Amino acid sequence: MLAVRLLFSLVLMSVCVGLHAQISGVVFDMETRRQIAGVKVYINPKGTAITDSHGRFVINQPCNGVTFSHVSYESRAYSRKELCDTIWLMPKLHRLDEVVVTAQGPKMCVRKGEVSKYASQFKAPKGLFTFDVSNMFDFKGHKNKKRRERIEKILKDY
Repeated sequence: MLAVRLLFSLVLMSVCVGLHAQISGVVFDMETRRQIAGVKVYINPKGTAITDSHGRFVINQPCNGVTFSHVSYESRAYSRKELCDTIWLMPKLHRLDEVVVTAQGPKMCVRKGEVSKYASQFKAPKGLFTFDVSNMFDFKGHKNKKRRERIEKILKDY
């Protein structure tokens, strides 16, 4: 009977030696009190983990310390004894240069010669589908055409 107990104890101890503690927790923003996704967890001496979309992390290996790092937050290091299930990270303050807003925009200049040059390249389509309803009611266009013809005649005579 003593031999059975001794054998059982040895088997149980050998199983327990291979096991190690699993560390898990959640990373929160200190100001908004929301979970932070994508925090890199650097495990000392080696190894990494990343928090999921709910800020949760799991460390499945023995460690001496852990460092939490994120682009938008200050990095924070913990020893094995200090590590708890809730981690709070402080946001980084990004200072930006002064921005001056004015109401003036850039002046755009288009020359009439350039417009007429490019417009002459495009010809009106000819065929069955050239009917345009908007030209049917364009009374100013007709007056402008007469005025343009009169000006062209004056310029030729000049």
